Amino acid sequence: MIVKRLIIPLSVLFILASCKKGNSSASGNAGKLKTYIEDVQTTYTHETDTFAVTYDNDDRIISLASPILKFQYTYHATSFTLDLYENNRLSIHEISYLNSIPLVDSTFQFNDTNDSTTEKYAYSGNLLTRKTAYSYSTGNITVDTRDDYTYDNNGNMVQDVQTDGQANVNAITTYTYTTIPLSVTVNPIYFPQQSKYFPATEKQMDGNGSVIAAITYTYMFDSGGRVVKETDTIEGVGTAIKTYIY
Repeated sequence: MIVKRLIIPLSVLFILASCKKGNSSASGNAGKLKTYIEDVQTTYTHETDTFAVTYDNDDRIISLASPILKFQYTYHATSFTLDLYENNRLSIHEISYLNSIPLVDSTFQFNDTNDSTTEKYAYSGNLLTRKTAYSYSTGNITVDTRDDYTYDNNGNMVQDVQTDGQANVNAITTYTYTTIPLSVTVNPIYFPQQSKYFPATEKQMDGNGSVIAAITYTYMFDSGGRVVKETDTIEGVGTAIKTYIY
């Protein structure tokens, strides 16, 4: 979603990846998500973050806060902002502008290294079909990446083709899904819903078609049907275990 061009803790990357494929509320009939835990273990690192989740009066997430990281959202009539703090220091500020649906129309982001980027979202109905990321450098605006999305008949994103500014393919990502309806994310509701079911697998390939990552997703549910544990296994790399407490 964001900050992919920055060097940040691996746990943040897993969180942002988990935000990509849905905008279902973290509250509703299943009860509000109160705590979100990420336990990321690879060959080289082991990081655990526990996030307290808080909401405004409209049940919109306003913060996910751990001792190290804090995602803080502020909502306005036609936009909302994200401030990402690392060790109480502002690392990223992003403003997202809403369209009439309302879903995210465009974003503008700057970080603590004085880099600025912006994104533009294109839709077919409620489905996001293209996201274009632009970079600012010495007064010039250039296309950084462009993602084109394909969906199945159930409205699940099954392919993401990413190209660079010269239309060269950087990566192709494909997804398969379970038959279990997606019920919880840690994403603001204004991001477009890119899946209606929990993902089962994800395969990332480079522009030549070589597999660079293969991910398998497994889940545990409580007696009420709420997901309480998700295990993301990246072949040859490690796992991210996500725990949801309501």
